[in-house]
Amino acid sequence: MNLERIKSIPASKTTILLVDVQNSEIDNEHKDKLPWYYKQITKVCLPNMKRIIDIGRSLDMEIMYTTIESLTSNGRDRSLDHKLSNIFIPKDSYFGQVIDDVAPHDDDIWLKKTSSGVFNSTNIDYLLRNLQRNYLVIMGFLTDQCVDMAVRDAADKGYYVICIDDACATHTKQRHDNALNAFKGYCTILNTEQFIQKVQECNVMSDNVNEISADKKHSINAMSLTTLVTTDLIGITRGRSIPTYDLDKYYHTGCGWVPADSALTPQDIIADSNRWGSHGDLRLLPDRNSRVRITNGPDPKSTPLDYIHCDIVETDGQTWDCCPRGLLKKEMEYYEKEFGMKINVAFEHEFTLLAKHDSIAQPSFSLRSQRQQSEFSSWLMASLQVANVQPEMFLSEYGQDQYEVTCHPSDPLTAADRAVNIREITRDIARQLDSTVSFSSLTSINGIGNGVHLHISIDDLNGKPLFYDENRPFNLSTIGEYWSAGVLHHIGSLCAITAPTPVSYLRLKPHHWSSAYSCVGYRNREAAIRICPTVDFDEKTIPKQFNLEYRPMDGTSSPHLSLASILFAGRYGIENKLELTSIITMDPHLLDENERKQKGILPLPSNLKTALGNLKNNQQFREYLPVALMETYFAVKYKELSLTKQYDDETLCQHYSRIY
Repeated sequence: MNLERIKSIPASKTTILLVDVQNSEIDNEHKDKLPWYYKQITKVCLPNMKRIIDIGRSLDMEIMYTTIESLTSNGRDRSLDHKLSNIFIPKDSYFGQVIDDVAPHDDDIWLKKTSSGVFNSTNIDYLLRNLQRNYLVIMGFLTDQCVDMAVRDAADKGYYVICIDDACATHTKQRHDNALNAFKGYCTILNTEQFIQKVQECNVMSDNVNEISADKKHSINAMSLTTLVTTDLIGITRGRSIPTYDLDKYYHTGCGWVPADSALTPQDIIADSNRWGSHGDLRLLPDRNSRVRITNGPDPKSTPLDYIHCDIVETDGQTWDCCPRGLLKKEMEYYEKEFGMKINVAFEHEFTLLAKHDSIAQPSFSLRSQRQQSEFSSWLMASLQVANVQPEMFLSEYGQDQYEVTCHPSDPLTAADRAVNIREITRDIARQLDSTVSFSSLTSINGIGNGVHLHISIDDLNGKPLFYDENRPFNLSTIGEYWSAGVLHHIGSLCAITAPTPVSYLRLKPHHWSSAYSCVGYRNREAAIRICPTVDFDEKTIPKQFNLEYRPMDGTSSPHLSLASILFAGRYGIENKLELTSIITMDPHLLDENERKQKGILPLPSNLKTALGNLKNNQQFREYLPVALMETYFAVKYKELSLTKQYDDETLCQHYSRIY
């Protein structure tokens, strides 16, 4: 350490620079192949960076970021070295985003670079001189590559450079130590504690406050807030917001929550018959891997959308019985431990865009329809990408102002979180564009229904697809048949959870492409379970493409509870080796009643009351669900029925259109 190089650290002349602190460095590949590096980042560097950023902000130091990310989607703007080394982060990629723990504020400067040296491929030198900041505090990754270049280049250009050694990392400790030893002559090397002590010595906080002008004392800026959220039994996302700078402590203890909140109906009335009343306390415990942070959108005045999915836990840390997210996690673990299976899931969402100004009706599925909402779709897809939803497609649907978003498959928990993210991000982008959206199953009695299509496949722990068998009818394997038969066996009860509102049953009718009968259909959109098509001219990938689609589901349902319940039903089929009576290739409504009976095809419930009755009387299925959760769900849904029983169909559509 050579403190003589820098005798003081004047806050007004100091910039803190984070180098390549981005999601690409904490992906699963780094976690598996470079455990020391991953642990050093997550357990040492990020907490230290946060402390340094916090003290820097309190003293009005400039906080600046640089990350590797191309200006183009194909990376043609990269440096020759990055091309030869195959270093490529596409434009707007999730992997180019700053790690959430130290994410930039709205007004921080963030420079994208396409080479190792920030001084070589950005205008940082120009900016620092404009800001009149000649003290540069550097931390980030990799110590022996991009950090090394930033230190040496800054020193050569006349900056006082400080490197925070315990806020930097590279792939091994030996490489890290060697790099620090190699460039120590170009900078002052301090650890986090030494830096904070030196800063406090040079910038006594009480004196600093007294020097602030009277105008600045009385002016304020909007505070950055992060919301801890849970998506409840009725599919509504609720939560509490905290100052973002306090987020780290909430990761450990969460925030308070009330049991009776889970007894809220869609009409925001707590069901009287819930078991808690005014008693009890819970915690919303955030899952740091699930954070969504979108810093900007179409409305420049809008504050960032920043929230984190939470598990609901007891005050002793145990998962609460009525937590839908906890229930889904438990079922995932069961499949893996008991069956040796990993589940792949993707939710597809249809929704209606309700612009405040009348839009011109455009042809279904048309380019004109998409172009009419091109600003909305462009912002939406970009925001979903930033949120790591991995969107695949935005398409115009059959109904007027009806659209659909699809995304890549993932594990069940990630998929259910993404389903919530699609709904909430879509709503927020619409709000910023002075519009609204509805995910309700039907927004008008003469309209076209909005569904949620749930795609599922299962692999063994080595990644081998288990639903596909080229030697069986329709390529559905024995395991796939058992699983499907289990879902059909319980589908009359499942509808109470996946089609959970009175308006849901205005959509589940014959000839609506929504499913009205309990059957498996080959490439058949009138079936409750559809065997989806594969691209047969790419034979190598057919087993991986093969998946089943559960169709009697809509956007008024809880993604986590619905998915857990469907997996319960499929598990029942596997454990009891249930067989399918038939797989159909035609619209089941075109069969007469006797033909349907012979094929084991039954109609789905025609209303919510019937579906709830099925669930209530289904002891086999209810064994999978916690008693407290079931009691609460019935209390909420029967209260909901009593609150809406006087509505005619059109009023029902309008009512749920506003809620969802």
